[in-house]
Amino acid sequence: MINLYKTIKKRGYKMKDGRYGIFLDIDGTLLGASEDVLKKNISVIQKVRALGHKVFICTGRSTAYLPKMIDYERSFDGVITGAGARIVLEGEVVFCSHVDYDSVMRFCNFSSDKPNISFLEGTKQMFFFGNDGKERENCTQLTLENVEKYVDDSIEIEKFAIFGIAASGLADVMGDDFVVLQHRGYAEVIQKNCSKSKAMFFVLERLGIPKENSVAMGDSMNDFDMVEKAGIGVAMENAVSELKTISDITTTSVDDAGVATALQKIFNL
Repeated sequence: MINLYKTIKKRGYKMKDGRYGIFLDIDGTLLGASEDVLKKNISVIQKVRALGHKVFICTGRSTAYLPKMIDYERSFDGVITGAGARIVLEGEVVFCSHVDYDSVMRFCNFSSDKPNISFLEGTKQMFFFGNDGKERENCTQLTLENVEKYVDDSIEIEKFAIFGIAASGLADVMGDDFVVLQHRGYAEVIQKNCSKSKAMFFVLERLGIPKENSVAMGDSMNDFDMVEKAGIGVAMENAVSELKTISDITTTSVDDAGVATALQKIFNL
């Protein structure tokens, strides 16, 4: 049985007065295997919002790659995508950083001759190299022959991902302006000037919410900085061990509606 509210970081945490900003990852955190999990999480999120707190999606997915089953405008106060590359608050884009054309082409050149599936995750559209036989909505397949047709200065790419390849070679190609995170079976390429924690602090400052009045929940290494720096950092039971080590709270798993469980405990619902 998981010790749900054991404080495992030395600093511990204590609830403060005033509004809170809550930042939630999607995959492995908010979104589980069944629709019932999402419904339970959203129900509790609405109760938290009714108390005057603000709740935000904070995901590594790009805008074009957001799951369609979530009603972002009605259920959340804002959406952060691309691991901090784009921030939308109450329907308004308040920050956006797209990858420059030269960097996009470096990734394309690296990916074009690899058997691995790789993605250019955009604001309006997704692109991919490779062929695994899957049909992908709003996702254009690229090849060496057609890349110049689709990739130009106007392309709006938030981040990259590539499956089944060591991050070290990719990091050398992309250079110092990017951070490469190695996950189980794939790597993410994130703009160095962007991160989930930077986006979190940007939103908090814009809304006049103290940094200590923040809650961040996640399960993977791209949530690490956000969970570590939040006033209250929450790791899912299914999170990587590194995240559990630096979190204040370990909640139940994603398939046990860990987001709802943690929010109910933190805000005494």
